[in-house]
Amino acid sequence: MKKKNILIAFTVAAVLVTAFTITALVVAGRHFVGPLKGLVVNRITSDYPVDSNQGEVVFYGASNFALWTNMEADLTGFKVQNHGFGGSTDKDLVSYADKLLYPYNPTVVFFQTGSNDYVNLEGTDEEKLEQCMAYKKEMYDTFHEKLPDTVFVVMSGLLLPGRSEYAKLTMVINRQLESLCNEREYMIFVDASKMTYDSEVFNEAIFKDDGIHLNHEGQILWANDYIIPALEKVDELLVPTGRTIRAIAE
Repeated sequence: MKKKNILIAFTVAAVLVTAFTITALVVAGRHFVGPLKGLVVNRITSDYPVDSNQGEVVFYGASNFALWTNMEADLTGFKVQNHGFGGSTDKDLVSYADKLLYPYNPTVVFFQTGSNDYVNLEGTDEEKLEQCMAYKKEMYDTFHEKLPDTVFVVMSGLLLPGRSEYAKLTMVINRQLESLCNEREYMIFVDASKMTYDSEVFNEAIFKDDGIHLNHEGQILWANDYIIPALEKVDELLVPTGRTIRAIAE
């Protein structure tokens, strides 16, 4: 009987720990891994009910979007929604688009991924580059087919002090992404490379201790120097269509 009680107590404790862990992940933000990644759908659709969040600006990408908890306040004046989730890759963005992207009919989508797409790839840098760019082209073609009137703003992959070994590859991918955007009238490229790396030294002061995720100072810099100018540019392009992404039309 004593062993049985111990087993029951252990099982209950395990269940409680698991429940607490999942709850903590949900409450703390959108940084999900493995099978827990699916929880992001419920979190985002709860934050932004589909019916009342149509035709706005969707930020769709990895953890540097997901962990930006003050995004709406930092980008005040624009109708923005944060659909980012930690650990995401381009393949994840495609996988969840039916629930987190298409139903919202966004006027503008900001995309941001980066080294998550190739940290686990096998092969040379050239082989990783080929795989990544082939998939990105397919991804953007798919998104454009589903959202033909949406403007895509592609943020450069951030050069990260915590993943400095991928800086060279990231820079090459950024250049190819810029070329891709220049070829397509519905895409705009925003290069924020100099914000984090000056070709010699990483700007570690704008990162959290892990050297991968921006702190709030970094988020503000990202917003003021790169994202807000892009939002203003897109809003000007929308004038002939009668649409606006400003929270209060001017």
